[in-house]
Amino acid sequence: MDKDYYRVLGVPRSATREEITQAYKTLAAKYHPDKHQENPLYDLAEEKFKEINEAYHAIVGDKYVYTPGKRRNPDRKTEEIHKDAKDFLYRGITFFNEGSFQKAIKNFQNALKHSENPTLYNLLGLAYCEIGEYKQAVEPLVRATQLDEENGKYYLDAGHALYEMGMWERAIDFLIDSYNLLKEARRLGSCCVFLAICNYHLQRDSRTEFFLEEAVNYDRENKSYRVLLEEFRASQETPSSARWKHRFAFTSKLEDSLGNIFHTIFSK
Repeated sequence: MDKDYYRVLGVPRSATREEITQAYKTLAAKYHPDKHQENPLYDLAEEKFKEINEAYHAIVGDKYVYTPGKRRNPDRKTEEIHKDAKDFLYRGITFFNEGSFQKAIKNFQNALKHSENPTLYNLLGLAYCEIGEYKQAVEPLVRATQLDEENGKYYLDAGHALYEMGMWERAIDFLIDSYNLLKEARRLGSCCVFLAICNYHLQRDSRTEFFLEEAVNYDRENKSYRVLLEEFRASQETPSSARWKHRFAFTSKLEDSLGNIFHTIFSK
């Protein structure tokens, strides 16, 4: 028997798109697995959340569909930083903070000869990002996520590097994991804006709006997020013949709003 998607969302078949979207948002907020991480009901919440997303997608089409993030694996052991690596690590951090990123890179690379540690890989990747070498940054940043599958910031950093390279689809893969793992509201807000940009470049307008709304919800003190959401909604009311011009203008504003995010959030 086919699923009754309207019943899943608790709306009548005569419901408007706005009513369907509101019902979806209410249920998604209630059952999002992030709210049940340490709860015995996690699996049930995750299954319900998938069902809600499937229903919304089936009724109205192009919308964000939840992808489960990494689950805690208590048996996984991360290699501790070897004592021979610590001197290189501390010197690397000092050079990084002084803005001497090439020297920082050399020290982090030397530290990695002694310890394959996610922190070291992450710092190496961040140092490459600081000098605009995003292609070089991707490999160590991704390696950090492989060694520590529970650190949402590592996924955020990797997603940021891929975003800078214009690799929208691959960036989304890492940013979605970050979205599912992060707990700190400010980082979640910035993660959602990057997800919005990536989906915007892929012309997935409803997903763009979803993540801009999420950014506003997670960081209500950041007025630029609300302005971006309003600008985006205004651009959607533009006649299709003129929308490309508005799309370019909106993207420029979106990029400008993120100018300091790397230094204020990603490098901390």
